[in-house]
Amino acid sequence: MYISPGTDPNYLDKESLQLHITIMSHHALEEVVLPPTHPARSNSHILSGMGMVVDPVVGNPAIQNAMQILDQLSDIGRAMPFVAPAFMLLKIIIDVERKAQDVDTKCNDLLERITFMLGHIPILKRIEVNVATQQVILRMNDALKGAAALITAYRKQGFVARRLNLGNREKFITCAESLNTCCKDLMISLQIHQTDKISILTRAIPADGYDEEARTFVSSHGGVDGVTHNRELVEEFARQQHLTIDDTVMEQLNAGLNETIERNQKRLEEVLSSNVDAAIVYGLKGLAAEMNAQEAEQRFTCVQCNKEFRYSTNGPKACSFHRAEHYSGSYSCCGTANPCEFRSHRERHHSDYPYGNFFEYSRNILRYTDTVDWWSSIEDTNLETDAIQKCSIGKLLRWKSKALLLDKPTIIISVGNVWYRDPYFFDTYTVRELQSVAAALSLTGDVLIYRTPHSDSGYAMAEWILSNSGDITGVRLTVKTATSEFPWIRECRFECSASPLKADVRTISEGGYPAYKPSSPYILPPTVRIGPELSEEPLRPVRTDFKSRSSSRFPILLKCSSNPPLSTNKRGISSEADFFSGEISAFNNQPISSQNIVTIASVSASFRLIGDENYSPVHSCEIEQPQLPISIEPSQFSRLKFFIAVLRSKEDAALDIRIGYNAFMARYRPLRIKIVVESIEGEKCSLIMEYVYQPYQLTKRKVDDMAFFYFDNPIIVHRAIITVHEIGLNGGSSGRGFKFNHIFISEITLTKLVYKALKTGDTEVDLIIGQESNNKDIQWDAYALVDLSCRRVYAFKVILYDGKKMDKKRFGCIGYVLCPEYGQVIDTPRNIRYATENAKLPELEPYTVPSFALDDTFDDVGSEGQSPVAAAPNTGIQFGISDELNRRLSSIDNSLSRIATTLELIAEKLGSS
Repeated sequence: MYISPGTDPNYLDKESLQLHITIMSHHALEEVVLPPTHPARSNSHILSGMGMVVDPVVGNPAIQNAMQILDQLSDIGRAMPFVAPAFMLLKIIIDVERKAQDVDTKCNDLLERITFMLGHIPILKRIEVNVATQQVILRMNDALKGAAALITAYRKQGFVARRLNLGNREKFITCAESLNTCCKDLMISLQIHQTDKISILTRAIPADGYDEEARTFVSSHGGVDGVTHNRELVEEFARQQHLTIDDTVMEQLNAGLNETIERNQKRLEEVLSSNVDAAIVYGLKGLAAEMNAQEAEQRFTCVQCNKEFRYSTNGPKACSFHRAEHYSGSYSCCGTANPCEFRSHRERHHSDYPYGNFFEYSRNILRYTDTVDWWSSIEDTNLETDAIQKCSIGKLLRWKSKALLLDKPTIIISVGNVWYRDPYFFDTYTVRELQSVAAALSLTGDVLIYRTPHSDSGYAMAEWILSNSGDITGVRLTVKTATSEFPWIRECRFECSASPLKADVRTISEGGYPAYKPSSPYILPPTVRIGPELSEEPLRPVRTDFKSRSSSRFPILLKCSSNPPLSTNKRGISSEADFFSGEISAFNNQPISSQNIVTIASVSASFRLIGDENYSPVHSCEIEQPQLPISIEPSQFSRLKFFIAVLRSKEDAALDIRIGYNAFMARYRPLRIKIVVESIEGEKCSLIMEYVYQPYQLTKRKVDDMAFFYFDNPIIVHRAIITVHEIGLNGGSSGRGFKFNHIFISEITLTKLVYKALKTGDTEVDLIIGQESNNKDIQWDAYALVDLSCRRVYAFKVILYDGKKMDKKRFGCIGYVLCPEYGQVIDTPRNIRYATENAKLPELEPYTVPSFALDDTFDDVGSEGQSPVAAAPNTGIQFGISDELNRRLSSIDNSLSRIATTLELIAEKLGSS
């Protein structure tokens, strides 16, 4: 029976009404005991979560949306009393869910369906309510009553009982079907057509990961009855979920949920019949005031998801985030854009579990040298698995590089590899926080800060050091791997009250895989180099004493005007040809009075190497400037720039050598090019130009080279080199080592080689860094020579030789270099033991240095290579006006006639080409 608010508006005063609402929501439905969904995580970090007191109230979108519906419709109960029970039941459901300590997907699903259904009620204000609509509302109240009873009974069960009772899901399905039917009837009655959110009604009841785990466990252990009546199986399931159980769990499993639901329904009927009108009128006002109070609550920014939160709305699954950072368009932790982790919001960075934002925070500290003054860092590597265990402690200077210095003394402790896939600890402590930790330690006595999980690879650990009075006076760091005989242990002691904060570090035990000091020096074989040595000097100076040669009928003088005479491969490079460019001056060696204009119609070229008996045509000859044909007035000259391509021999082309600013084909002997200019009448004039190969500067040993191995290949005019450098960097052993050319070998790699050699007995170990050059003309390998007695690499052996590109292997080098002392060394001398060597140079064919003539007289005056020509007149270029000017003017007609004839010949020549 409903009591209209108009009958007795002062039925309850506000104090009595608030107590009444509390009784309805919590006590009248039986006290709902809500056990934690997960156990307290065991964590040795005393300050983990300090200041992060999380209110048990759960905040999630479903509850917030339901609260908004209540707030928006706070006055509808006055006008329509038959609707009031629905809102009262929703208020009870909200109170139960807000009291819960976890977000349950099935309860959330029912709440969303209820909210969706009640969201259509406000339309009743705008329409005339008939009897059919009232009947739908009454059925809706009954469905809500069943939902409230189910949620209340379900929440009373503990985590283990809820999951192992597989029949709970069927009850939620039945309740959802009842709500769906009411909602559809309500929408039909109100003539509402909505399709955008109808999926809320049509979707299936969700099953979370816990339900699937429970279903799998039950099916694999004989079914529901076999599990719920077997305490040992229940305890095993609880251990898998990292939970503990008590006697109430077995009672909950074997108690019927239906009985609890029936009792809850009866109590709901009593509550609704008591005074629902006053509860709606005043209860919703109280709810609105509560929401306003929440808005005034202090907000924090979560370090995990970057969102704002309040303590009152925080909960175990209020925050969603990724375990790893976003990189290259995806998250490496799960590969999807949807968050893969759900936890409570946190306002301070922590290392309780991985989250993406933490790694940027830690990198800002660890990556730079101006952020931390490290007091001690120890690191050890498993020589079989490469797993690294490490610890470090220091004074934090600033949170980011180049940021302001901290105003409070702060220490920083790091254990393990800070990465989402690895166990790690990374945190900071101020002096005040250290005092708080000390106070906690006086109660617990547990000095362990953090220890990585036990594994075959070893562990890393940090512990507090306490004084007799219980104050923290330092930190003990311990690192141990499976391949180390002893652990690394260092104590870092400091005084919290000291200013500035300093530390005294003492090594208690040394781990790793140390070497022993050799009792005598190592003696290595000498370096052997096979092949001739290249010279940096040219074969000889370039000759420039060649004279122009022409007939008396072609009064042209040619003179080289470029220095050097020939430049090579300036416009491009090729493996099949060399390119030569230069410039010559053509002078009309006739007096001005002659009026004879000389025309050059074409230019050609041929070449030969010193020692050859004939000139051969070049591949191409181009005149870049000016464009031919050209006419030269008497006593005038013109410059001709040329570009010539000369094909290499088949043997040279097969070597596939591309070099700039040098002619590869002339590496053994000079090359000469004969430039020939031809007039329209077919008269010719030539000039010899010579090119001498200019060797490149050869790479030589530098001061900081620990070793310099090389051999010269005269066939391709190349020096093959391997240099060895010692690299010394601040930090752990992984940052120090040796470089072979540009390939780095760390100290820890050498230690691993020694460890392996002691197991296998192989003392000459291939470093597996040998390479073949890009041109495949050089191959090299490097080996470490291990002294098993002293447990160290005592020398490196390098072998380099001709690569696959060379049809015959003729040149090579094998050399040794002592390996300096590296890593940990025990100052106890041991007798040395040399390695057994097997690697050597491949079989090389003998090479005879070719002998070529560097000069000949073939192009000299009067030699057989030169045709008889008229004596060359003076090549000096003179300018001026003579006394014969009048005679020239008088014969102008004859000159014009000759010019016309010449132009006709030019036209014919151009037409034929």
